[in-house]
Amino acid sequence: MRRGPRSGFSPIDAAADGVLRRMSSGESALLWIRARWPRIVGEPLSRKITPAELFGRRLTLSLLDPAWKKPIEATLPELERRLAVELPELRPRVHLRETGGGRRETRSERGL
Repeated sequence: MRRGPRSGFSPIDAAADGVLRRMSSGESALLWIRARWPRIVGEPLSRKITPAELFGRRLTLSLLDPAWKKPIEATLPELERRLAVELPELRPRVHLRETGGGRRETRSERGL
């Protein structure tokens, strides 16, 4: 059975996602990233790191499982590439922050 030509319409959720992505900046960009985090990084990795804050282009990720620090550090360049595709206007730079008993960022690392 042959299908007719495509109508040129896209599903409403895909169209809305595209509009929200282009409009995202500041807090709304962080909300957009959080809502789509498992899709961006994959379900297993989304249980190890989570977007914590966005300041300018700096996206800080919280490390939820300290045992995964080295593997996640190795994936940061790939995460930046994926985020650049998802948010080309923002192109966030990713920084990792340990939660719990891990090392805390210094004021200079936070850019203060």
